[in-house]
Amino acid sequence: MSNHAPSLSHLRKHHGDFETMCTQMQQSAAIRFDPVWWGVWQQYIAPCLPEDGHVVDFGCGPGDLFTSLRTRHPRVRLTGVEIQPAMLVAARELAAQLSATIVEADLTQPLPLADASADVAAAVMVLHEMPNPLHALGEMWRVLRPGGALLLYDWVRQPLQTYQSMRTHPEQEGCELDVDVLQHFREHCAYTPDDLVFLAETTGFAVLEVIGRVNNGFAMLALARPG
Repeated sequence: MSNHAPSLSHLRKHHGDFETMCTQMQQSAAIRFDPVWWGVWQQYIAPCLPEDGHVVDFGCGPGDLFTSLRTRHPRVRLTGVEIQPAMLVAARELAAQLSATIVEADLTQPLPLADASADVAAAVMVLHEMPNPLHALGEMWRVLRPGGALLLYDWVRQPLQTYQSMRTHPEQEGCELDVDVLQHFREHCAYTPDDLVFLAETTGFAVLEVIGRVNNGFAMLALARPG
């Protein structure tokens, strides 16, 4: 098994308490996987997925995507790739109920998945964590079969004041502009949508659609590996 220590150290600095971060991801899943997400999935991703095909969720977190995928595609094989310990616990519990597979692997390293073994894939809140997003995208490209499709969802660049307001919880008067917020701002807001397009195209993906989400603080990219 690869040495995960550098990636886990980075994630601990970024996530803080792993269990709390896992809970936050579970509580906010409905915002990410909303009707717009599924509309894009249905238009660009689902047509590339055979009834008994293979879906890989790169950086699957607690596995929030699996339940809806199993409902929409009952015969497919589901695989999640994750490294964060609390996420792995939650994802494995859910996977046991849904006949999914969880692979503990580091997206900064070569993945233990075969070339062209997935029909479609997702990567949600992943690229901004990567010290080298081209490597991670390259592994996604390798694992997808020619003609396969990938749906990305991630933070994109926005003004600091807008970012600060997005991090304010309803019960708070405001989010303090402290060192933690500024560090997250640098990581979350590193790329514009055009930057993500450039990274994807540099890797070899064809960009099918780019959609701004949540006041353009996030972007969805529907990508294809040309056949």
